[in-house]
Amino acid sequence: MPAQDLQHVPAGCNIFLDTNILLYGITAQSRSAQTLLERCSTEEVTGIASYDVLAEATHRLMLIEAQQKGLFAEARPCATCGMTRDRGPRFLSEHPQQVRTLTDYWRYILRILELNILWLPSEESIHRSANRERQAHGLLTNDSLIVATMREYAIASIATADSQFEGLPNIAVYKPSDLAH
Repeated sequence: MPAQDLQHVPAGCNIFLDTNILLYGITAQSRSAQTLLERCSTEEVTGIASYDVLAEATHRLMLIEAQQKGLFAEARPCATCGMTRDRGPRFLSEHPQQVRTLTDYWRYILRILELNILWLPSEESIHRSANRERQAHGLLTNDSLIVATMREYAIASIATADSQFEGLPNIAVYKPSDLAH
């Protein structure tokens, strides 16, 4: 089934929130993602995410802040092999004093934690199931964990800006239509 617009998430729906929806909503990059998070806060819909998603959001917000503060340059393709290497995580892991200067990302995470979101744990069974999802559908690690978590907890809808969830069996996909591509 093709993705539907995020504004069409029905009232009363249990919906898994992908990392990008949390980020686009909490940083006001997408009004429709913001509205969905507001609907979760008022319990019009039940927003559900895993602690794996929260960890990914924390990591990505930290990297965004570090880049915005000029701590490292954007990744560029290697002149020799053409591969792009993400220098941000490596730079930060090698410069813990710079990590200590990052604080803005945590304010965003605290705002996310204040939302009325049901947080699901990461368990061994989910990680084992995620491997089956990777093999069956060609998903990367974090996306396969999301799908395995959704299947474990019988969640049939996901809010995401990504297309790799479209066409997966028994999953309805809702996407924001107000993102600049």
